[in-house]
Amino acid sequence: ASPRNLTQCALESHADGNQKLFPCEVCGRCFAADVLERHGPICKKLFNKKRKPFNSLKQRLQGTDIPTVIKPPQSKVQPVRKSNWRQQHEDFINAIRSAKECALAIKEGRPLPPPPPPTINP
Repeated sequence: ASPRNLTQCALESHADGNQKLFPCEVCGRCFAADVLERHGPICKKLFNKKRKPFNSLKQRLQGTDIPTVIKPPQSKVQPVRKSNWRQQHEDFINAIRSAKECALAIKEGRPLPPPPPPTINP
């Protein structure tokens, strides 16, 4: 028990005037000696248990005709496709270069250069 609880118990015992109060070792609440003997084992048992989380959905549905909420089936996770931005960038640069060569060849009256090789789209 903390010092605050001891002083609080002392104040409460003076308010009653006839009984001396003692703090519980587990929760720190003040009780008379005979009551503390009954409270001790109960308090220890309660503090050893973990509280399960409150399910508000179950509480809300209680009393309605809806037994449970039907969850939508989870969609299959599609594998993340690897990005090939570097290859796309190089293809784009090559296309621009060949277009400039074609424009220059047309302007100068030369024969057109061969087209760039086709790229495979994965």
